[in-house]
Amino acid sequence: MPLDVTTYREQLEQMTADVLEEQYQHMAGHKPTLDVSPIYERYAELGTLEQARAMAGGAFPTELHRHSCETYVAGGLKDLTEQVANAEATLTVRFDGEDVPYRAVRSRLMNEPDRSRRLDLHRRRCEVTERDLNPLLREAAERERELVRDLDATTVLELYQRFGYDPGTLHVATSAFLADTEDLYRERMDEELRRRVGVSLDEATPADTNRMLRAPEFDPGFATERAVPALRATLAELGIELDAQRNVVLDVDERPGKVPRAFCAPVRVPGRVVLVILPHGGQDDYRALFHEAGHTEHFACTNPELPAEDRLLGDNAVTEGFAFLFEHLTSRREWLRSRLDFGPIEDFVRFQALMKLFIIRRYAAKLAYELELNGGGSLDEMGGRYAQLLGDATGIAYPVADHLEDVDGGFYCTCYLRAWAFEAQLGDHLRDRFGVDWFRRRQAGSLLRELWELGQSVDADALLRDVTGQTLSFGVLADEAHAALA
Repeated sequence: MPLDVTTYREQLEQMTADVLEEQYQHMAGHKPTLDVSPIYERYAELGTLEQARAMAGGAFPTELHRHSCETYVAGGLKDLTEQVANAEATLTVRFDGEDVPYRAVRSRLMNEPDRSRRLDLHRRRCEVTERDLNPLLREAAERERELVRDLDATTVLELYQRFGYDPGTLHVATSAFLADTEDLYRERMDEELRRRVGVSLDEATPADTNRMLRAPEFDPGFATERAVPALRATLAELGIELDAQRNVVLDVDERPGKVPRAFCAPVRVPGRVVLVILPHGGQDDYRALFHEAGHTEHFACTNPELPAEDRLLGDNAVTEGFAFLFEHLTSRREWLRSRLDFGPIEDFVRFQALMKLFIIRRYAAKLAYELELNGGGSLDEMGGRYAQLLGDATGIAYPVADHLEDVDGGFYCTCYLRAWAFEAQLGDHLRDRFGVDWFRRRQAGSLLRELWELGQSVDADALLRDVTGQTLSFGVLADEAHAALA
């Protein structure tokens, strides 16, 4: 018999905690392998086909229905998911006489000043992806389509449309954003690539943009030892004492196997939220740290009385919006002056504005690609479409090899895109209401905690409308880009 709502919520809570604890232990280097299969087996009732179908009639909240369908699909993919994760954790790329861990290639590319060596490492990484990962990812994509059909949906896209996702309308908005910023982007990106990496936009590859994002010339302003203190001080001025939050765990130790980028593991919301940090210096580290700190505070301040679906599920554009709000502090003039005694502020702010435009355009292209992929497009043709769509939007020669790895499950790219608009408009509201240094105002911190208490019970569109009276607009992002880069 299908579970009732109360039992489902209880098991959802425990399963989420077990899965996220396992992911945290693996990604933080506490254990070498990811073992999620036993967890899915332990909570098999949540993801049975019968349970998912029983929840489709409207008697269950939509978010629980979505979770049941996603759990059914994830359960059917669990063995492949483990194989992919464990392959990524153990694969190496032979380069310059050593074996570079697959997960460390991006960091190595960012820190390699010689372009010919970067291109060689990037090529070798693509070969490993194509040979060792893509067969598994292809099998997973084919299996996902079969599992979705079990749920009486013809495609992944159709399934998510049932849950209220509207990626088609979002695609219209992001396409307009691409058109509005096309000339500005190409001119400025070409200038910066030539100046910083010595190549034109027409010549550039992801190996070049990785190096460009690293921006080592700004390192003196982003010392490793100042990263966590800067976060603590920023939160303190908002009235949040990070070290006094008993439900927040800071994992700052260096250990083998630890993912070299900050991440947040909301194991129990709000009871146990882990912020994992392995800073190496540089502005990219600071952005990642503050982004994950935004997630951490959102989850840690969520009202524990909310039902499970409003704490653990919901519209992820909300939590990503709060994460971007903190991440983008690290490229604000006022924050840089107050926290880092930073030197070349104008050059850095302009650089960050361009990188933000690049990333949003990239995700707009990913949305277009994932609409085709999840709409049932031929897997044999998706590699070419990936390279074409991302190349058209960014001007960068993306490799066909990444067309299955560079995919956000469950249309998560829509959450990122909507979160960028949500953050831009919420940030404008905070500056209008509390001043350009709103991050130093306890009143702003109080407002944020009120919003964080809502968890994800309200979607990003409704939350923005309640706070500012506005609707999500990509025009705001386009205007922001033109103002910063014109």
